[in-house]
Amino acid sequence: MALGPVEGRLLTQVLDDLAQKSPNSLYCIHPVSYGSKEDWREISFGEFALAVNRLAWWITQKLGGQGQRTVLAYIGTNDLRYGAFMLACMKTGHTSLMLSTRNSLQAHRHLLAATKCSVLVDGSEKSQLRYMLDELQAACTDSPLERWQIGPMWDIFASDPVPSYPHTVNYADVEDLAAIIIHSSGTTGNPKPVVVTHGYLATIDNMQTLPVPEGRQTAQMFLLQQGQLRFFHSPLFHFMGLVCIAECLYFKTPFLLAPDRPLTTSLFVHIMNKENPPVWGLLTPYTLETLAASEEGLQALAKLSAVNYGGAPMGQATGERLSSIVILQTLIGSSETSYTPTLLCEDPADWGYLEWNPAFELRMESVGDDLWQLILPRPKTRQYHGIFHSFPHLTQYRTGDLFRPHPSKPGLWHYEGRSDDVIVLKNGEKFNPTAAEKLVESHHLIKHAAIFGQDRFQATLLLEPEWKQLPSAWTPDWLKLTLWPLVEKANSLLPGHGKIFESHMVIASSDNPFSLSPKGTLRRREIARSYRTILDELYEPQKPMPQRTGQFNEAPGTTFSEIQEWIQEIVAHILALNTVGRQSDFASLGMDSLQVVRLSQVLQNAEKNMQLVEGPVTWTSEMIYDLASIPNMANTLYRRIHGRSPETDATETRTWPREDLLTKLIWEQAQFLGSGGLTVALTGSTGELGSYLLNTLVQDPSIKQIYCLNRSGDAAERQLASFEKKHLSSVWLAETSRVKFWLSHLDEEYLGLAPERYNFLKQNVDVIIHNAWPVDFNQPIANFQPQITGVRRLLTLVENSVHNADFHFVSSVSAVLGQSSVPGSTIMETLQSMNKPLRLGYGESKYVGEALCSISSQRSVSRITIHRVGQLGGPSNLEAGMWNPRDWLPSLVRSSHTMGTIPDSLGPFQVDWLPIDAAARIMNEIVQTQRSKLPSEMTIYHILNPHTTDWKEVVGTVAKACEANIVSLAEWVRMLELQAANGATDLRRLPAAGLLSFFQMLVRQEDLPRPRLDFSNTKRDSTTMCAQGPVDQELMEVWLSQWKEWIPELAI
Repeated sequence: MALGPVEGRLLTQVLDDLAQKSPNSLYCIHPVSYGSKEDWREISFGEFALAVNRLAWWITQKLGGQGQRTVLAYIGTNDLRYGAFMLACMKTGHTSLMLSTRNSLQAHRHLLAATKCSVLVDGSEKSQLRYMLDELQAACTDSPLERWQIGPMWDIFASDPVPSYPHTVNYADVEDLAAIIIHSSGTTGNPKPVVVTHGYLATIDNMQTLPVPEGRQTAQMFLLQQGQLRFFHSPLFHFMGLVCIAECLYFKTPFLLAPDRPLTTSLFVHIMNKENPPVWGLLTPYTLETLAASEEGLQALAKLSAVNYGGAPMGQATGERLSSIVILQTLIGSSETSYTPTLLCEDPADWGYLEWNPAFELRMESVGDDLWQLILPRPKTRQYHGIFHSFPHLTQYRTGDLFRPHPSKPGLWHYEGRSDDVIVLKNGEKFNPTAAEKLVESHHLIKHAAIFGQDRFQATLLLEPEWKQLPSAWTPDWLKLTLWPLVEKANSLLPGHGKIFESHMVIASSDNPFSLSPKGTLRRREIARSYRTILDELYEPQKPMPQRTGQFNEAPGTTFSEIQEWIQEIVAHILALNTVGRQSDFASLGMDSLQVVRLSQVLQNAEKNMQLVEGPVTWTSEMIYDLASIPNMANTLYRRIHGRSPETDATETRTWPREDLLTKLIWEQAQFLGSGGLTVALTGSTGELGSYLLNTLVQDPSIKQIYCLNRSGDAAERQLASFEKKHLSSVWLAETSRVKFWLSHLDEEYLGLAPERYNFLKQNVDVIIHNAWPVDFNQPIANFQPQITGVRRLLTLVENSVHNADFHFVSSVSAVLGQSSVPGSTIMETLQSMNKPLRLGYGESKYVGEALCSISSQRSVSRITIHRVGQLGGPSNLEAGMWNPRDWLPSLVRSSHTMGTIPDSLGPFQVDWLPIDAAARIMNEIVQTQRSKLPSEMTIYHILNPHTTDWKEVVGTVAKACEANIVSLAEWVRMLELQAANGATDLRRLPAAGLLSFFQMLVRQEDLPRPRLDFSNTKRDSTTMCAQGPVDQELMEVWLSQWKEWIPELAI
């Protein structure tokens, strides 16, 4: 019995009405976090409306109130921010584009281009997704992609009051306007955007008015179970997610959203054991088969009163078991068509068949082989037909869905798959394999490539070789290994759920060629039928991965640390990430079910090469989900190798020092405040000052992301080793993706970066710190031409940057301390004349760099800053490394210890050294201060100790540690000259011999006073500089103690 006609209702107005009339009524039971199954929060209609209004005002503020309709893409963690964002876009007159997290990079780019979308709203919280979004943003060179960071789930759903955002338009005025854009798998390789209009959404609401024959019931449980708690686990970007959000508003039906991780039996059992568990659900066949495979899962399913499933057929045995304990009925629908209404079958045994509602106009068309295609003719009214809202110009729609009639019950139809090349997996996911197949067929050894997976969990690649082209000694394994690099490229064209594993590549038989149509296209059904036995064997449970020359088939070491690092490498490889943290859990990484299967296969194979105390075990997906993290998995594997738990568990894994942990917690949340934080590019990070600069930057939670540009391809490894040696914050490098290392040559076009990476910096960087410069006082200025060109290219990037990036040039006091400087005068923090640099190529090149900065500052609106750095000492913290032994003063100390004498003077030099860690802090404070200022003229800062000390005040402390006599500088240099004249000089014990000309210069200029330096700007903008004290005996003892690792004989 149908209700009376319902006038078209806008979803936003339905929510506002519910929030006003039933603000406290339950809309959603939501997990507190995606990794939790213990903690849940209830969200009412009123709270959902608040979140929608909050986002609507946010969107309006971000777009500046522009009236033009804009497409805003959204992608993120599977939480209710999806629903809030959809409705907020509707309220503001814009359109949300729901991107699948499983799309390939090419698919994302195609969808953004097809919908003319230039804004991506990022709700990601998982490493794999964030990495993919970084790559996507970098790849969008033709049309730059603006990326907005949406707030965390519980910030969006905060209870703080928000002004209502009115949406007063009439349904008739917007019926044919886009409300949401979702996408299907497409029929030509790329996904196809599907415009969901307000009229399309109204067809879901109108389903309650569709007549049903007397004595019959609709098969749609969202109508039969109105008001009953629904179980939901599908992606919210998917058609099933869209209709769940809409149905639960239209029909006032609350739903429980499962955490954003694979649904294991233990998780589902835990949910169904709640005091008030869900009553019904719409699930995929794969989910139902997984749960029904165990007795505890079956018992949990029995607590549901009704289940719809759709997207793919379900196994007969599973269906029979389920239909005996719950009302079970298949449904059909798609992104393009919405639902095709059906009736609940009168015989429970017909759970797998569809009976069309006669009130919904459709027809079945024979395509031969007892198969029929579903055709939707255009009706007189679009009240129930979503397809004619999505595509209003059509007179009919050929769905491409094929059905076979029941052998004895007229009017019942069984879904058999697609008429096109689209493959529908067991979990309901779809993909088109043709582009990947064509790429594989481009290999000269391959005649045909066919990808299968209909009604299966994952895809398989069946290969028909060019038999006459194969070498005489070929083997199937050899051919697979030869083709694998090309298959990996083909995988980049497939979505995550359609990728090919090494274990699912099959070579065809020479006596069973592929069946082709007269046009030469694959007859997919015939090929699948002729290779059915081989394909069935391939999908046997826990089929081991073939033993290729895989890098992970070898057993790891036996220590807990080695096992953990080995698992880290495997997981990073499977996720296509550079690295993953030691403490990573699979939920935060975003591992999907197919990637977990691959991990289980690798572990299964690797165990064959291990000496295990415990017997062999099957690494199932369920087992991996339950272990949940890399440490737990390493712990389990260690126990299987040794028969006991690792005693080193607490000591061999990296732990976060307290201050770093607090910084990390602040940083993680600060990204969602304001603009999200600064994106910083740092050159020369692996050098001495660069390392301490990077260490300071990672400890600043206001900095969101750091890109290190270095000439070395192994910069990441070198940086981590340097941090660990210096006892700096290595956890930031090892455990997070906050710091990225890009190979760069600054003097080349695009800074030696790929164009998409250069464009990424141009679009996103806020601050550039240029620290890369070879410290070599023996080279003429001509040899510094690449560095000078690098400054110019970086300034060009700054001038063209979208965010008007700040530029910080790390210069040197040698650019202003030439002999023309008047003794006793003060050098101000301004650009000096050309006669001021030291007559050294190093100082002259730094001066040229300063001059280029000055010119750029006059021609652009960017803030440009120069840091003139003087002599930097070792760190002030005893445990934070040591003063670089290659520097001149450490060389003097080491040589003085060897010679037994030490000079009483440093010539013209005063002790104005600044601890290197203090210098880094000062420079970061300047970065932050400058960022907060309006653009102005170039600012210069002097980075050295404002308090000078005479060497004579500290030389006694050094002489005591070196057990050396104090002599004049001239005598010490004469002794050094004698030692250096000895051909057998050991520079390791007498490193000052390699700097002889430098020390001879100190003698010549001993009576030449140096000018003073002004520190007005630096003291004004750096609290660390204001608090800096002089170099005294205590600080000198710290540096001597640090050198003891290098000079064990020091008496300190």
